Amino acid sequence: MSAINQKPPEIVVVGSTMTDMIAYVNRAPNSGETVIGDSFSVGFGGKGANQAVMSSRFGAKVKMINTLGDDVFGETTLKNFKEQGIDTTYVNRVPGPSGVAPIWVEADGSNRIICVPGANFAMTVPQVQSALSEISEIDVLVGQLEIRQEVSAAAFAAARARGITTILNPAPFAPLLPELLKNSDWVIPNETEFAGLDKSGRAPDSDDVIID
Repeated sequence: MSAINQKPPEIVVVGSTMTDMIAYVNRAPNSGETVIGDSFSVGFGGKGANQAVMSSRFGAKVKMINTLGDDVFGETTLKNFKEQGIDTTYVNRVPGPSGVAPIWVEADGSNRIICVPGANFAMTVPQVQSALSEISEIDVLVGQLEIRQEVSAAAFAAARARGITTILNPAPFAPLLPELLKNSDWVIPNETEFAGLDKSGRAPDSDDVIID
Protein backbone atom coordinates (compact mmCIF):
# COMPACT_ATOMS: atom_id res chain seq x y z
CA MET A 1 0.00 0.00 0.00
CA SER A 2 1.38 3.40 -0.87
CA ALA A 3 2.12 5.95 1.86
CA ILE A 4 -0.53 8.24 0.35
CA ASN A 5 -3.29 5.70 1.08
CA GLN A 6 -2.15 4.76 4.57
CA LYS A 7 -4.50 5.63 7.39
CA PRO A 8 -2.96 8.08 9.89
CA PRO A 9 -2.22 6.53 13.28
CA GLU A 10 -4.70 7.11 16.09
CA ILE A 11 -2.76 8.36 19.12
CA VAL A 12 -4.13 9.10 22.57
CA VAL A 13 -2.04 11.14 24.98
CA VAL A 14 -2.85 10.85 28.68
CA GLY A 15 -0.86 13.57 30.31
CA SER A 16 -0.03 17.06 31.34
CA THR A 17 -0.41 20.57 30.05
CA MET A 18 1.56 23.53 31.32
CA THR A 19 1.79 27.19 30.49
CA ASP A 20 5.50 28.04 30.38
CA MET A 21 6.35 31.45 31.83
CA ILE A 22 9.93 32.07 30.74
CA ALA A 23 12.20 34.83 32.07
CA TYR A 24 15.59 35.33 30.41
CA VAL A 25 18.23 36.73 32.77
CA ASN A 26 21.99 37.20 32.81
CA ARG A 27 22.06 35.21 36.03
CA ALA A 28 19.50 33.84 38.46
CA PRO A 29 18.98 35.87 41.65
CA ASN A 30 20.35 34.74 44.97
CA SER A 31 18.03 34.31 47.93
CA GLY A 32 16.44 37.66 48.79
CA GLU A 33 17.88 39.34 45.69
CA THR A 34 16.05 40.99 42.78
CA VAL A 35 17.65 41.11 39.33
CA ILE A 36 16.56 42.78 36.12
CA GLY A 37 15.57 40.35 33.38
CA ASP A 38 16.39 40.65 29.69
CA SER A 39 13.08 39.41 28.25
CA PHE A 40 9.98 37.38 29.02
CA SER A 41 7.72 35.05 27.04
CA VAL A 42 4.72 32.83 27.61
CA GLY A 43 4.33 29.56 25.73
CA PHE A 44 2.43 26.30 25.70
CA GLY A 45 4.17 23.35 27.29
CA GLY A 46 3.80 20.32 29.46
CA LYS A 47 5.24 16.99 28.43
CA GLY A 48 1.85 15.56 27.49
CA ALA A 49 0.84 18.60 25.47
CA ASN A 50 4.19 18.60 23.67
CA GLN A 51 3.74 14.95 22.72
CA ALA A 52 0.23 15.63 21.44
CA VAL A 53 1.20 18.68 19.38
CA MET A 54 4.21 17.04 17.75
CA SER A 55 2.24 13.87 16.96
CA SER A 56 -0.44 15.97 15.31
CA ARG A 57 2.11 17.95 13.30
CA PHE A 58 3.56 14.69 12.00
CA GLY A 59 0.16 13.66 10.68
CA ALA A 60 -1.34 11.53 13.44
CA LYS A 61 -4.93 11.83 14.62
CA VAL A 62 -4.52 12.81 18.25
CA LYS A 63 -6.88 12.81 21.20
CA MET A 64 -5.82 14.44 24.47
CA ILE A 65 -7.00 13.24 27.87
CA ASN A 66 -6.24 15.94 30.42
CA THR A 67 -7.70 18.32 32.97
CA LEU A 68 -7.46 22.12 32.79
CA GLY A 69 -8.42 24.75 35.33
CA ASP A 70 -11.08 27.39 34.82
CA ASP A 71 -8.53 30.20 34.44
CA VAL A 72 -7.17 32.09 31.44
CA PHE A 73 -4.38 29.54 31.01
CA GLY A 74 -6.96 26.80 30.61
CA GLU A 75 -8.79 28.83 27.98
CA THR A 76 -5.67 29.58 25.94
CA THR A 77 -4.42 25.99 26.19
CA LEU A 78 -7.73 24.62 24.95
CA LYS A 79 -7.70 27.09 22.07
CA ASN A 80 -4.15 26.09 21.15
CA PHE A 81 -5.04 22.39 21.12
CA LYS A 82 -7.88 23.03 18.69
CA GLU A 83 -5.64 25.16 16.47
CA GLN A 84 -3.13 22.28 16.40
CA GLY A 85 -5.81 19.85 15.21
CA ILE A 86 -6.02 17.93 18.49
CA ASP A 87 -9.33 16.39 19.58
CA THR A 88 -10.23 17.92 22.96
CA THR A 89 -13.37 15.90 23.64
CA TYR A 90 -11.75 14.39 26.72
CA VAL A 91 -10.09 17.52 28.10
CA ASN A 92 -11.97 18.28 31.32
CA ARG A 93 -12.24 21.63 33.11
CA VAL A 94 -12.25 21.96 36.90
CA PRO A 95 -12.38 24.95 39.27
CA GLY A 96 -8.95 26.30 40.14
CA PRO A 97 -5.64 26.99 38.40
CA SER A 98 -4.23 25.17 35.40
CA GLY A 99 -0.68 23.85 35.42
CA VAL A 100 2.10 26.40 35.06
CA ALA A 101 5.88 26.25 34.85
CA PRO A 102 7.88 29.38 35.74
CA ILE A 103 11.28 29.05 34.03
CA TRP A 104 14.47 31.06 34.50
CA VAL A 105 16.96 30.84 31.62
CA GLU A 106 20.44 32.23 32.25
CA ALA A 107 22.85 33.65 29.70
CA ASP A 108 24.80 30.38 29.41
CA GLY A 109 21.59 28.50 28.58
CA SER A 110 21.21 26.81 31.95
CA ASN A 111 17.71 26.89 33.36
CA ARG A 112 15.70 26.41 36.51
CA ILE A 113 12.12 25.21 36.32
CA ILE A 114 9.34 25.07 38.90
CA CYS A 115 6.52 22.79 37.79
CA VAL A 116 3.20 23.62 39.48
CA PRO A 117 0.80 20.84 38.39
CA GLY A 118 -2.46 22.60 39.25
CA ALA A 119 -5.38 20.92 37.47
CA ASN A 120 -3.11 18.19 36.10
CA PHE A 121 -3.27 16.56 39.53
CA ALA A 122 -7.08 16.71 39.42
CA MET A 123 -7.12 13.93 36.82
CA THR A 124 -8.69 10.76 38.20
CA VAL A 125 -8.59 7.07 37.40
CA PRO A 126 -12.36 6.91 36.65
CA GLN A 127 -12.03 9.91 34.31
CA VAL A 128 -9.31 8.24 32.27
CA GLN A 129 -10.95 4.81 32.26
CA SER A 130 -14.23 6.32 31.09
CA ALA A 131 -12.55 8.28 28.30
CA LEU A 132 -10.62 5.27 27.03
CA SER A 133 -13.74 3.10 27.08
CA GLU A 134 -15.42 5.57 24.71
CA ILE A 135 -12.54 5.77 22.22
CA SER A 136 -12.91 2.85 19.85
CA GLU A 137 -9.78 3.32 17.72
CA ILE A 138 -6.40 3.67 19.41
CA ASP A 139 -3.11 2.57 17.88
CA VAL A 140 -0.77 4.05 20.49
CA LEU A 141 -1.23 5.43 23.99
CA VAL A 142 1.43 7.83 25.28
CA GLY A 143 2.11 8.96 28.85
CA GLN A 144 4.60 10.72 31.12
CA LEU A 145 5.01 11.46 34.83
CA GLU A 146 3.61 15.00 35.12
CA ILE A 147 0.25 13.60 36.26
CA ARG A 148 -0.36 11.23 39.16
CA GLN A 149 1.23 7.87 38.45
CA GLU A 150 -1.83 5.90 39.49
CA VAL A 151 -3.75 7.67 36.71
CA SER A 152 -1.10 6.82 34.12
CA ALA A 153 -0.93 3.25 35.43
CA ALA A 154 -4.69 2.81 35.04
CA ALA A 155 -4.56 4.18 31.50
CA PHE A 156 -1.70 1.87 30.53
CA ALA A 157 -3.44 -1.16 32.06
CA ALA A 158 -6.61 -0.40 30.10
CA ALA A 159 -4.61 0.01 26.91
CA ARG A 160 -2.63 -3.20 27.43
CA ALA A 161 -5.87 -5.13 27.98
CA ARG A 162 -6.93 -4.05 24.48
CA GLY A 163 -3.60 -4.83 22.84
CA ILE A 164 -2.75 -1.14 22.35
CA THR A 165 0.92 -0.17 22.16
CA THR A 166 2.01 1.99 25.11
CA ILE A 167 4.89 4.47 25.26
CA LEU A 168 6.12 5.99 28.53
CA ASN A 169 8.40 9.00 28.86
CA PRO A 170 9.48 8.65 32.53
CA ALA A 171 9.88 12.37 33.13
CA PRO A 172 10.13 14.17 35.43
CA PHE A 173 11.74 11.10 36.94
CA ALA A 174 10.22 9.31 39.91
CA PRO A 175 10.37 5.65 40.91
CA LEU A 176 7.84 3.85 38.74
CA LEU A 177 4.85 1.97 40.06
CA PRO A 178 5.40 -1.71 39.15
CA GLU A 179 2.08 -1.89 37.29
CA LEU A 180 2.99 1.14 35.17
CA LEU A 181 6.34 -0.31 34.14
CA LYS A 182 4.78 -3.73 33.50
CA ASN A 183 2.27 -2.26 31.07
CA SER A 184 4.76 -0.06 29.19
CA ASP A 185 5.79 -1.46 25.80
CA TRP A 186 8.34 1.29 25.24
CA VAL A 187 10.12 3.33 27.92
CA ILE A 188 12.08 6.27 26.49
CA PRO A 189 14.26 7.80 29.23
CA ASN A 190 17.12 10.23 28.86
CA GLU A 191 20.44 9.45 30.55
CA THR A 192 19.41 10.78 33.97
CA GLU A 193 16.09 8.95 33.92
CA PHE A 194 17.79 5.75 32.80
CA ALA A 195 20.15 5.93 35.77
CA GLY A 196 17.12 6.25 38.04
CA LEU A 197 15.45 3.23 36.44
CA ASP A 198 18.53 1.00 36.43
CA LYS A 199 18.95 -1.01 39.62
CA SER A 200 22.65 -0.15 39.80
CA GLY A 201 22.04 3.55 39.16
CA ARG A 202 24.42 3.51 36.20
CA ALA A 203 24.04 5.77 33.19
CA PRO A 204 23.87 4.08 29.76
CA ASP A 205 27.19 3.66 27.95
CA SER A 206 25.63 2.99 24.54
CA ASP A 207 22.36 3.37 22.66
CA ASP A 208 21.75 -0.39 22.80
CA VAL A 209 20.64 -0.95 26.39
CA ILE A 210 17.69 -2.86 27.81
CA ILE A 211 16.22 -2.10 31.22
CA ASP A 212 15.55 -5.39 33.00
